[in-house]
Amino acid sequence: MNLSAIGQLIQERRSSLHIKQEDLAELAGITTKTIYMLENGKGNPSYSTLAQILNVLGLEITVQIKNNIE
Repeated sequence: MNLSAIGQLIQERRSSLHIKQEDLAELAGITTKTIYMLENGKGNPSYSTLAQILNVLGLEITVQIKNNIE
């Protein structure tokens, strides 16, 4: 999943919960600009920042590692 898709997911989830960008930013302890940038597929949030946002939205990060070496 790329950053643009993650941003869209965050925006859709935030909207479905009727949370404003400003409120999400405050709850996650980050700036509104960070939320705006992420929802628009810009910026490069740290894992920690992304985890804080997703936690507020009731989502989580799952990492899958594939071994393509034969």
